[in-house]
Amino acid sequence: MSHFEAFILGLVQGLAEFLPISSSGHTTLLQMLFGISEAPQILNIMLHFGTLIVVLIVYRERIWEMIRHPLASDLKWLILATLPTVVAALTVKDAIDAVLTTEKFLGIGFIVSSFIMLVGDGVSRLHQDKHRDVRWYDALVMGCMQVLAIAPGVTRSGSTISGGMFTGLNRRRAVDFAFLMSVPAVCGSVVLELKDVHDAAELAGVGFTQQLTALVEQLGGVGPVLIAVSAALLAGYLSIKLMLSIVKKYGLRWFAVYTFLIGGFLIARQILGF
Repeated sequence: MSHFEAFILGLVQGLAEFLPISSSGHTTLLQMLFGISEAPQILNIMLHFGTLIVVLIVYRERIWEMIRHPLASDLKWLILATLPTVVAALTVKDAIDAVLTTEKFLGIGFIVSSFIMLVGDGVSRLHQDKHRDVRWYDALVMGCMQVLAIAPGVTRSGSTISGGMFTGLNRRRAVDFAFLMSVPAVCGSVVLELKDVHDAAELAGVGFTQQLTALVEQLGGVGPVLIAVSAALLAGYLSIKLMLSIVKKYGLRWFAVYTFLIGGFLIARQILGF
């Protein structure tokens, strides 16, 4: 992986993690285009680590408040929202990754994202009295919607925000809670990917650190990895600020148009072979 490829991957990961356009779909597509087949796990780990830091920085006060007052804050609803993803990750994620992580299914995932966001936007407009406080059913629906994002091309932020909009949650509040939901989701993803690295190390008969170092070297060394993480950090911070402004004013419909176009292009590319 060259320094340029690392920068582009980090930039796209940071933007797409918080804009509802599917970070997994875009990074998978870019890895295919760049021909990066080596050590995708360690690359995903580092890119997720970069975007995780962004959320912790932007929502540091809210997170600290939840830690200090777990029962009076949204922490209980955050835990509830995370449970469906935990169950799915432990039961069906490997099967989905084995089948759907190909360009053939990426286009379908992007189209599904468009449908989810358009429906969420439409239902939100039907709610006359939107509520600001997250309730148990908001958290549960948003958590179930997050499960859909296990499939590449299906946007996690778009799905979870749409889930909140389905139940009548204020759009700005749905965005905030969706971003907070990314903390346990990304942490869980990183843990599972690190477990895969550990299992691969045991299978190869080497230490975990040695396996991790070998994977980093396959990506071109520490330099490209640091560039990718730095780009993800910067782009992630900017995209959170941009997302909060755009969704409050315009909703999700323009993002739905984008994911529909890219999904349609990928499907046409598969059918026509160009």
